[in-house]
Amino acid sequence: MFNVLDSVDPFTVLLALAPLIAYLMVISAVRLSGRALVTTGGRDIAALALAISGFLAVGPAELFFPTAAATMFGPAVWFALAVFYGLSVSLIALSFPPRISVYGRTAEELYPPLLAAAKTIDANAAGDAQLLQVTLPGSGIHLRIDGHRGIDYAQIVAFEPNVSFKFWSMLLAATRGQVQGQVPPLPRRGFAMLFFAFCLCGVLISQSFANQELLVQGFRDWLWR
Repeated sequence: MFNVLDSVDPFTVLLALAPLIAYLMVISAVRLSGRALVTTGGRDIAALALAISGFLAVGPAELFFPTAAATMFGPAVWFALAVFYGLSVSLIALSFPPRISVYGRTAEELYPPLLAAAKTIDANAAGDAQLLQVTLPGSGIHLRIDGHRGIDYAQIVAFEPNVSFKFWSMLLAATRGQVQGQVPPLPRRGFAMLFFAFCLCGVLISQSFANQELLVQGFRDWLWR
C-alpha cells in the first residue's frame, strides 16, 4: 500500500484523507464516550458529504476541472466548485424524508428514550417494543426506529410523508434530552473505527508531513492552475 502511495503527490494524500480522518475521530469519540449524538438526517448527510469531500476533490473535481475558468478566475474557481458541491449536497439532503439520526445507541437502546420523548409531546403516546414503533394518537403520527442489531447507529422515521417541521424540531429536542439522561451503555463501541482512523493518520503523516517541501509545492500546483 505504501509503495503505491509513494507515487502519489503528498498534498493529494492530505486532501483526500484529512476530512475522512476528522469525521472518523469525531464519531468514534462519541461512541467511546458513552454519550449519544442526536441530530437531523440532513446534518448527518452533510457531515458524511464533508467526510468524502477530499476524495471528490482529488477525483471527480480533478477529472472535470474547469481549466478555462481557472485560467480566467484563478483560485476563486475552487470557491465556485465548493458552492456547487454544497448546493448539490443540500439538494440530496432535502430529497430524503425528514428523520432523526442517533449515534452511540442501538435501535433497541433508543426505543425507551424515544417513547419517553413522545410522551412529552403527546401524553397518550404508546409504543411496541418488539416492532420498535411509537404511536402519537393526538398528532396522528406513527414513528419507527430503523437500525441493525449490534450497531450503535439508528434513525427515527415517520410512516406519514407530510410530518411538519415543528413536530420534528420538538421531537429532536425531546429525544436529545431523554437520550442524554440515559446511563451510558456497556460495552462501549467504536474501538475499530478509532483504530482505522489512527491507521489513516499514520499514512497521512508518513506520506504528507514527512515531505513538507513536496506538500507545499503540491498545494501551490493544486491551487493555481
